[in-house]
Amino acid sequence: MFIIFIEQIKYLKNKKSLPGPVLILPFLGNVIQLVKNPTKFWEDQAKTAKESGFSANYIIGKFIVFIQTTELSHKVFANVRPDAFHLIGHPFGKKLFGEHNLIYMSGQAHKDLRRRIAPNFTPKALSTYISLQQSIILEHLKKWESLSVQNGIKPLPLRYLCRDCYVPDCAHNVFAA
Repeated sequence: MFIIFIEQIKYLKNKKSLPGPVLILPFLGNVIQLVKNPTKFWEDQAKTAKESGFSANYIIGKFIVFIQTTELSHKVFANVRPDAFHLIGHPFGKKLFGEHNLIYMSGQAHKDLRRRIAPNFTPKALSTYISLQQSIILEHLKKWESLSVQNGIKPLPLRYLCRDCYVPDCAHNVFAA
């Protein structure tokens, strides 16, 4: 009982006056709701954050803050430091994205990498990508349509076709321009 009490106190201390659930399941938090219906869980987080732009919650021993507004996100990400907090992105984020992914970097290494990749996201660069993407997507849709005609009434598994759209075929088209 003492450990459960300490867990609640720890959550309430972190939460302070932030909007979010007042009481949580010890150790699990709201993970049951998250697993049961993830869409509803995040919609509820967004509703809670409607007034202030952010809300708090607790999932498997981790205190989380849900940020809804762009302005607030910029303020928060401007202060990312290893000694303050770190971005999770997903409970299994480091396994999914890798330990040294951009979202887990901080300090000068993060700034240098952002400075190097920033030219890829200018309006001119993005407009080039969009036209290339559109032609590649149309090419693949035509290919899929012909495959579906050949296949007749049997359904086509799209997962492999979508994966093929991403790798070799598209890569050579993007770099050729």
